[in-house]
Amino acid sequence: MQLPITRDACATARKLIADGLDGDELLEFVRGDVVCLRGKASAFASRMVKEGSSGRPRHVRYVPFNRDAVRVLARRKRRPARLIVLD
Repeated sequence: MQLPITRDACATARKLIADGLDGDELLEFVRGDVVCLRGKASAFASRMVKEGSSGRPRHVRYVPFNRDAVRVLARRKRRPARLIVLD
């Protein structure tokens, strides 16, 4: 299956698999007539792009974001500033 290249090909593959695409389907991301990326949909879906320590992007194992694991810290309300007038 040929697709136009997207900003995040890995997320596109995860969305396609969630919509019913077989993980063994071969995906080709193209820009014009040039094939930029080629591989199985499951291979793309299992990876994500992360910025490395040197600032260069690298592919790492995909870890879904767990919203339930995030603890929201409540901030204390700050008192309003008081104006002190000296005579």
